[in-house]
Order: sequence, then C-alpha cells, then structure tokens
Amino acid sequence: MSGRARRPVRALVLALVLLVGVDLGAAACVRLPHDGPVHTIGVQEDPGDESLYDYTPPGPLPGLERVPLVENFLTSMTATPLSTYVARQFLTSASSRSWVPERGTVVYGSQQLVDGPHGTVALRLGDVVELDSRGTWQGDPTGGRGVTYRLRLVKEGGEWRVANPPDRLLIPRPHFDTRYQQYFLYFPDASGKVMVPEPVYLPRGRQTPTLLVAGLLKGPEPGLRSTERTFFPRGSALDGISVPVSGDGTAEVPLGRRILSAGSDQLHVVLAQLAWTLSQVPGVRRMRITVDGTPVDVPGSRNDVGVDGFTEFDPAVAWASSALFGLRDGRMVTLAGGREDRVTGPFGALPLGLRSVAVDLLGQQVAGVSADGRQVLEADRDGVPGRKPTGADVRTVYAGGTDVLRPAYDLYGQLWLLDRTPTGARLSVVRAGTSRTVEAPGLSGADVQRFQLSRDGTRLVSLVQGSGGQRVLVSRVHRDEKGRVSGLGAARALDLGPAGGRIVDLAWYKPASVAVLLSPSAGTSQVQLVKVDGSSSSADLTTDPSLFHGRAVRLVTAPAGGTALYVEAADGRLYSLSGSGQWRRSAIAAGLRAPTFVG
Repeated sequence: MSGRARRPVRALVLALVLLVGVDLGAAACVRLPHDGPVHTIGVQEDPGDESLYDYTPPGPLPGLERVPLVENFLTSMTATPLSTYVARQFLTSASSRSWVPERGTVVYGSQQLVDGPHGTVALRLGDVVELDSRGTWQGDPTGGRGVTYRLRLVKEGGEWRVANPPDRLLIPRPHFDTRYQQYFLYFPDASGKVMVPEPVYLPRGRQTPTLLVAGLLKGPEPGLRSTERTFFPRGSALDGISVPVSGDGTAEVPLGRRILSAGSDQLHVVLAQLAWTLSQVPGVRRMRITVDGTPVDVPGSRNDVGVDGFTEFDPAVAWASSALFGLRDGRMVTLAGGREDRVTGPFGALPLGLRSVAVDLLGQQVAGVSADGRQVLEADRDGVPGRKPTGADVRTVYAGGTDVLRPAYDLYGQLWLLDRTPTGARLSVVRAGTSRTVEAPGLSGADVQRFQLSRDGTRLVSLVQGSGGQRVLVSRVHRDEKGRVSGLGAARALDLGPAGGRIVDLAWYKPASVAVLLSPSAGTSQVQLVKVDGSSSSADLTTDPSLFHGRAVRLVTAPAGGTALYVEAADGRLYSLSGSGQWRRSAIAAGLRAPTFVG
C-alpha cells in the first residue's frame, strides 16, 4: 500500500491534543432530554449531513439544575473543531484549571443520569470504548459493564458547577462515527529502514495536521522502543499551536531549535516521517520545517519537499518482487506479466517433494518445507548459469521438526519458522544459516495453525486454536538496530465481530490490516478485513458483498498496492476478488499448489 490515498475509515477515537479555540457554526448535537431526575439515553446515529461543518455548543445557561447542567457539559465536548473552551465553563474555577481530558477518551453508546444526594449526579455510560492519550484503541476495559462517574456539583456564583470532572473526554458514538477516522503515525523500525504505521484516531478537518505532528513528536510508546524509533532530536516540540496548510497545499511544521542539531541523514528520515504521516491529509502536497519562521535547509532540495516521495521507506516495501510463486507438478514456478516459468535453481529442477514454499522479498532466495513437514530446505532461486542444479545446491536449515508451517522471510533476509511440536508451537528464526528459538508469549506451546509476518517485519499475526475456539492474535516483534530479533511482545487477540464459522487462513492485506478467510458454512467461504489495533467495526470487516460459493483452502495476497486478492479452492483453482466485489476464476491454470507472494 502506498499510503498516499487511503480510504476514510469511520471509527471511534481520541484526539491527542485539545485546541482552545471557539468557532461559530451551525448547531448539530445529540439532543439529550432532561425531564426528570433519571434519564437513560440510547445514542442514535445522526441521520443528517455528515459534512465537516463547525459547531460551537452553548455555554451554561443561568439557573440550570444539576442534571441539565451535566447533560449540557457532555454536549459541550462535541465542539467541532475540537475545543474544551466551552466545556470548561461548566466546571468550577479550580476544576477548570486542573481538568486534563487529554489523558484519554471514553466513547459511549448510551448514558444514564441519576440525581443523587448531597449535590451529586451519577453519570452511567454504557457500550463504551476507551482510547489512550495518543488516540490508540483500548477497546472496552469494562467487559460490557459500562462505567459510572459520580460527579460532585457545587454552587459557585449562585450557579451549579462540576467540581470533579473525570480526566477524560466523553464523546457520544455518533459524533465519532461521523467526524473522526483512523490515521497512522509513522515511525522508522529499529534499523531505520522502513516506516511502521501506528494507528490513531483523530478528527477530520483543519486540526488534523497539527494533531498528527503532535503525535509524531511524542515518539513511540515506551513498550515499542525495541520495535520502532523516532529520528526527531530528543526534546523536539512544536514552536506554536498549529501546523498551518497554505492554499497551495504546503504544510508548515514550526519546530523548536533542537531540530537544527539533526545531521543531513537524520533530517532525511525526519522528513520521511512527516511526509508519510502528513500525506494522509487531503490537500497536503508539500511540507517544510521552519524554526523561528525561517525554513530549514533540506540538502539537495528546496526548502519545501513533496509528501509523495520517500518511497524507500514504504511499509509495504516498494522494492519487493511482485511475482507470484507456487508449485506445479512438484517444481517451483514463478508467475509474472501473465507468464508462468519454472525457476532455474534446484527448487525448479529437482523433485524435492515440497509441500509449501517461501520467497525472500527480492525474489532471490527460496525456502521449502518437506512433504512430511519435518525439514526446511533453502536454495537460490536461480541456478549457476551453464551448470545443472544438484542436491549440493540445497541447504537444510531446519531438521528434526514435527509439522512446520509455511515459512516467511523478513526484509532482513531472515527466515521465520513455526514448528507444531508435540508440546506446542516452537518459533525459530534462521539467520546466516543458523536457527535460533524465539520465545513468543501466547504462541510458544500453543496450538498455532497459521502465522504471517508483516511486510515491515514488526507484527506477527497467528491463528491459534484454544479451549475457547479459534483466535487471531497479533504480536509485536522486537529487534536491534541490525534487524536481529530479540523477542516478541505479548500476543493480543483481534476481534472478528459477530461472524461465525471456522477460520481457514489469514494474510496481510495492507500494512495495518489482515485479511481473514472464513468458512461460515459448509461449501461457502468469506473474507474479512481486520485492523491490527482491534478497532474494526462490522462495516469494516466484509470485503465482498457475496460469499464465495465453494470451499476455499488458502488466502493469497500481499500488502503492496495493486496486489490481487486470491482464494485457492479445494480443487486447486485460484479465484480473484474483482473491483465489483465478485469472485471470478483467474487465468492461472488449475493445479498451482502452495501459491504465495514474497515474504
């Protein structure tokens, strides 16, 4: 995926920065009745216009009682553009100064207000989702119970005011569904070779560039500092309150003087981070960094640079081969440009009895699992010109296994293996011909049925069978600056929504989303897309309007833009998903086994 033209995704979210600014505009809020001491409201979808009009909610009216005041306080947090100026008017002088809603967000689907004794109001929020201070999806930590805040109201200047507001932004679901979307903050991986997308949720509109840059400047989350890094000098900060975008689409990023300490190579990666992040904003075409109003010199370029460059950092790895590989009649073949050819190395010439294969990102090294699943062989894709390949050209990189799944290569040329041993899964990484076991919390010792490594090498998704059924888990990969794997973080389950049926296979569809092949019923198959942060809504999950009427056994795709999405049927035929959402038989001849793209 190029990252340059992403489809807006309707989602729930948290803003990273609250800007204090009042804009007058048309009123468009969720109306909350207040005709009694107890009010339960199911927040409904707003059927009106979803355009990004501004909205400034009214401040507290004189004489409001406690419950209506709290209702209006909630409404005040739907200001568009995002602002807490009006919301703070509902607080006491002291709590207005101490309130820090930037610490997180609670998105709610229903609310109940109960007028209690001693000037209290119980605020009960149901169908909640929480997000942290960065805008990262946290899901529902209450397990469906909802959350209750006991607000204390006191008289100040003869009017009721909230004395203990929660340090959270409280937002109704329709407000987020219509005005927020998923964006990505881009951080280089540990080696600085490739950008890693980190999902966050931000309001669409003129605040977005500022919120994105503010998120970048915070750097990676502490638990990910062995997965990704930032090239901004330590202490870098915005020198001002916004990142303005001029009429010609140039975003100005005003930074403090610390950015001047960056060398040319470091500055290049800083610009790549900004370009990949700001390119998501419609209308932003160029950018420049300024210090005290003066543009920072960019070596070999103008003071401003286009946001559509820096493709060498593509998380989908732009330089990777786009060819499709597979096995036909026991020999390895490659398909490119509508033509199928046997590879000229030993995997194409010798009857090695392979059941699955993997190819490195350059398309030069190949690995295969033996028919019994006990050995993994590796060889060059092409043989030596003028010499017939022999068994001596094949290296055994893993022996004595039990049931090795299809391997995967990372962008450092390392080969990932998962062996389904009698005691459960054992994950290994082969580097320079040497295999080393890697501990994978949640995967090691489990019944792992499938695994896939992301193209940027920072996420591992797995299909695991447990006592509670099948689950799709995502783990973060930790490396050093040379790309060597130091371990995996704890695996986290992804929500597949209400869809039933057996999970058959999975594959990376985009750098931050996974395609999951399901079998809802006997003889039917369906593909769902799942976001790696677990925030997928039911509308996000289905890629095709109709089921695949057949039994699909494999999902074949890659995260690079324009890559076909195939399913392999039980009879060995490949079907591709058309632009109209229909499954159509591909032109690839039946009988291609173990089809795979590189990685």
